[in-house]
Amino acid sequence: MSEKSFHLFPRLPTELRLEIWRLCLPCRVWETDLLTSFGLYMKRNSNGSYPCEVTHTAKLNGLPPVITRVCQESRYIAHESGSIVPDDFYDDLPGDAVFVSSTTAGISDEFWVDPKRDSVHTNWTPYADAAYSNNDGSALASLAWHSCQVVGRPSFMCDWFTRMIDQKYERFDVFEKVPSWLVIMRTVFIHASFREAAQSGLFGLLGDASVQVVSVSNEEKINALYDFVDGCDCQAYYIDGPQRVSSEAIKQELKSLIIEAMRSDKLVSRMDPAIMFRLCILRCNSSSEEELLSE
Repeated sequence: MSEKSFHLFPRLPTELRLEIWRLCLPCRVWETDLLTSFGLYMKRNSNGSYPCEVTHTAKLNGLPPVITRVCQESRYIAHESGSIVPDDFYDDLPGDAVFVSSTTAGISDEFWVDPKRDSVHTNWTPYADAAYSNNDGSALASLAWHSCQVVGRPSFMCDWFTRMIDQKYERFDVFEKVPSWLVIMRTVFIHASFREAAQSGLFGLLGDASVQVVSVSNEEKINALYDFVDGCDCQAYYIDGPQRVSSEAIKQELKSLIIEAMRSDKLVSRMDPAIMFRLCILRCNSSSEEELLSE
């Protein structure tokens, strides 16, 4: 083969093809529960709907990777380490790490997980009790256990650090059992097509990692995601705060929350502030964003 030519993919050596397929697999945020619109948005639209049907974004992120739908060879590679959560996955789950709520129902039967590539996130906070009172167990203990099943750092919402939450309610001791956590300080919904997301390269190589949790220290990627928002006709709804805040300001914000809630700075070194970006391909808030922000 000359230096200026390249074989068609099927003619490449098998080992090279398989490695290319592996590089196509997404590193995802595996969500243990569904994010819901209730409590996330302070207001509804005038027609009673929410700006974004956020459950859709979780289900999109939990689909099998794109390469499972290409050919037998690519499906084989995808199933090397990933699958819909198998029935025996929770056989070793200790009793004190069990957590059940309305938002966790059916998750294990629907979402794809790849322990060699994924990180884990829980959307639940004690505020969810207002809408879902039938929860049982410790959400944080469950998150800590799940984090041991995957390679990435676990993440949770910053609402856990508030004086309004009784510390007897939850097992905050589990924070010390995991070396490092990501704390979601901002949530940004991005409304764009699947093609636009894939072409951006910001949601995995093939666009099938539609939920991104990015440490504020990774300013290059955060700025790239915000730039992507700016290029999508402003099809984004910012749940928390202004569009862009400096990483140092967000770090200080989290530090203050922790010290005020826990009366100690002991946990500060374990907590890394992050921003969550969620891709919605439904373009469901093209007009509602302006309506909400103008009130």
